[in-house]
Amino acid sequence: MFESIPPADAIMLNMIFHVLGDEDCLKVLKKCKEPITSNNEERSGKLIIIDTLMGNKDWIKQSTETIQLYDLEMMVFVSGQERTEKEWAKVFFDAGFSSYNINPVLGLRSII
Repeated sequence: MFESIPPADAIMLNMIFHVLGDEDCLKVLKKCKEPITSNNEERSGKLIIIDTLMGNKDWIKQSTETIQLYDLEMMVFVSGQERTEKEWAKVFFDAGFSSYNINPVLGLRSII
């Protein structure tokens, strides 16, 4: 996924970005944008991401230990990070996407 992704109407990535730092996250998002846009159209395909969204107050109260474990895993095992909506927005816009939607429907995970 760092080199190329074949043309598609939709690309779905499940729990990939939280293990990547911003630089690698940006590379993958740019690679994903290429095959879902054609003829320079902005919205011809979809990128579907299932990943963790930090900052949802409803689950923070119920999931403090899980959040702390995720943070510890990210620091120890990989160069990634859990992202807030503001941090997700930055990497999306930096990658050239013009919009995004976040649906917090899977506990700690959201469909983006």
